[in-house]
Amino acid sequence: MSLKIFRKILFYTLLTFAVLFLSLTVSVFLFKERIISQFIREANKGLNTPVKIGKMDISMFSSFPHLSIVLKDVYIEDSHEGQYPLLTASEISFQLSPMRVWRGDYTIEGLKIRNSETNLKINQQGKNNYTILKETDKTSGSASTVKFQLKDVNLEKTTVHYIDVSAVQHLIFKSDELLASIHSENDVYDIDAEGELTTEKISVNQNEFLTGKSFQIKSNLTYDDLKKSLVIKPSTLGVRGSSFTVSGSYKWKDKNTIDITADGKDTDIQTLLSLLTEPAAKKFQRYKSKGDVYLTAHLKGQISRKMSPSISISFGFKDATVFNPESKSRITDASMEGSFKSPQLLDVERAVLELKNIRGKLNNEPFTADFRLRDFKDPSVKCAFSGLVDASSLLDFYPVQNIGDVSGSLLANVTFEGRIGLLKKRATAQKVSTQGTIELKNIGLAYGDDKIKLHNLSGNMQFNNNDLALSNVSGKLGNSDFLLNGFFKNIITFLLFENQPIGIETDLKSKFLDVDQLLVIGFGKQTQEVSSREKPQYEFKISKNINLNFNCDVQALRYRRFYATALRGDLLVKNEMAVSRNIKFNSMGGNMQFSGIVDAKNNKAIDVVSTFQLNGIHIDSIFYVFENFNQNFIIDKHLKGQANADVSLELTLNQNLRLYQETLISDISMSIKNGELNNFEPMKKLNKYLNDEGLSKLRFSDIKNDIHIENKTIYIPQMEVRTNVTSIKVSGTHTFDQRIDYRIIAPLRNNKNITSVEAKEALQEDGAGQSKLYLKIIGTTDDYKVVYDTESVKKKIATDLKKEVQELKDAFKNKGTKEKKELELEQDEYFDW
Repeated sequence: MSLKIFRKILFYTLLTFAVLFLSLTVSVFLFKERIISQFIREANKGLNTPVKIGKMDISMFSSFPHLSIVLKDVYIEDSHEGQYPLLTASEISFQLSPMRVWRGDYTIEGLKIRNSETNLKINQQGKNNYTILKETDKTSGSASTVKFQLKDVNLEKTTVHYIDVSAVQHLIFKSDELLASIHSENDVYDIDAEGELTTEKISVNQNEFLTGKSFQIKSNLTYDDLKKSLVIKPSTLGVRGSSFTVSGSYKWKDKNTIDITADGKDTDIQTLLSLLTEPAAKKFQRYKSKGDVYLTAHLKGQISRKMSPSISISFGFKDATVFNPESKSRITDASMEGSFKSPQLLDVERAVLELKNIRGKLNNEPFTADFRLRDFKDPSVKCAFSGLVDASSLLDFYPVQNIGDVSGSLLANVTFEGRIGLLKKRATAQKVSTQGTIELKNIGLAYGDDKIKLHNLSGNMQFNNNDLALSNVSGKLGNSDFLLNGFFKNIITFLLFENQPIGIETDLKSKFLDVDQLLVIGFGKQTQEVSSREKPQYEFKISKNINLNFNCDVQALRYRRFYATALRGDLLVKNEMAVSRNIKFNSMGGNMQFSGIVDAKNNKAIDVVSTFQLNGIHIDSIFYVFENFNQNFIIDKHLKGQANADVSLELTLNQNLRLYQETLISDISMSIKNGELNNFEPMKKLNKYLNDEGLSKLRFSDIKNDIHIENKTIYIPQMEVRTNVTSIKVSGTHTFDQRIDYRIIAPLRNNKNITSVEAKEALQEDGAGQSKLYLKIIGTTDDYKVVYDTESVKKKIATDLKKEVQELKDAFKNKGTKEKKELELEQDEYFDW
């Protein structure tokens, strides 16, 4: 009997609920228009601003057992003058009790908003734009029956803008989903919220914080509309798996004041880094940590255009491990105590960042460090580092672009103290103190795309304020080796700031220098693809910030085909000019002494003025080294002998060290010993006229001459060449475009080949029974001919030749019209630091 009774009770109960549900559904359907009209009428009683709705409907099923009034395409006007939206949304759904609605009570118990954007604003006068509700007058009896008892608030894809013009604040928050419940009583709202929140922008006085950071929030808030205050009861803020407890208050009735504390424990390095600005965080995002990492922050004070709250942040870690998952390097047993404080958040001049008691082991090598920074506008820094660092481990832990294959170690004990701004001026740079030493131990690395090798870098570097002393710093760079002793003056300023000068006074010793490779390293890759037989194209320039006083002792040096040994000399560089007063070296079978000036103020027109002496240089080597001067008329295989010469020259080069031919002016006073001219085609062609087979292999005794080069032309005054075959007088010109005009006077052994009238007119008796034949070689080096000098030419030669020779020699003494550049550099004042 009891089971039957229970079944009946259950049946009738379900039937009752079904009838009620059906009745409610039918009632909603039948009275839909009435409910909507009544809701709009009651809602308008409490609104001060217009509301536009695209579509309005009622549903019993979307939030059963509640009745849902659904508004589509909602636009709510703000309370400021003019037409500006306070809120726009694709859908707003109000949940109400069906029974209350039936009695005319429109108490909203739930709220869902989708795809919304809210614009909250406080203007310059302190008036907000969100006062859209009318003040209720309980005595008038016209109060709206629309009330709020929100137990369930659901926000999907919402954006909130908050702008306070008077306090210069602009905040933007976004959330994909946020759930909340709101309980209100006497204008006090208790709000519990949970969900995801992204701070798109937090800008105060044009300073931005926490841009683009996402948080998981679980908050308990109390909002007092009369007191204009928001109290944050202990709430949880989640960031990247770590949680922070946040509590405090924000008040804005009379003035904007804030007092908020955030406390994070058992967090990690990634969490702390995620709170940095995006560019800063990106540099360290690869790093991970294990261990006790903590952070506590306190923000307190007034917020206005002229004032900002004080901030105090304490952070650090103990017994932590910091590592780069992409490499094997890690810092273990790490500890640090850090703090950031400022009496006003936006007063960066009084802000202090301090990192102290930094300790750890990088791959089991211990180190210690401290760092303090005062005044972020004009930073004053004090820092120290001490420890043995394995270079490979350091680059493994913190990779540097274009540097790889690192080896070796460095032992550092360095301190730095002073205002960074003092380093910008040479007069004040010495007020900044940098002290300590760095000992390099067999450092090796590969640099750049070409993996240029630096091997066995060893030695000692000692800091003295803004200068660096090098003591026996040696190593190999590519194919070149070096040993340096000297000073780098103004080195800290040069490294920290752009367009700062550096002074280098150093002595270089080397067993071998590969200048071709060093030019590629120093001035970049070739500017175009060239074959291995073509000359590389360098972008040569001298920095205006380089001041160099350099002495070298190089056992061997190679540049293109040039090879030198026992090179010793000096080099001064200043104001984009390079000067050498005395460089000596052995090369091409003899030795040379060189001095000159290179003016690179205009790197597209580099002026060179030089004098040098050649002693016993092999002529064929000269032609080989200088690649036969880009011609094939007379080349190294034609010549032998040793030259002594005094040379002065002036010329201009382009940025690729190519000669502007029209600028070359040179005087060459030379003598040649033990000379040979072998298989020189023009001499072989003279056999037709002189009837002498020995002209193809000439051996000649000492010859001397003064040669002048100008206007792309080589001027050769008459000189007598006494050979194993005959004695010939030669003069003429040879242009850079290979046009030749040589004059030959040679004795004639017999006259059997002299038959034509023209040939006889080119013949002259010297009065001692010896006939001399006057010839000339004219045309180009690719297309030339040997012809007779006629009587008219011979007479001109006889009368004017001596005069021409004397005029040329006199002219050579006065050539070099370009004023010689003087280097006004006194040894004592060269580096005035």
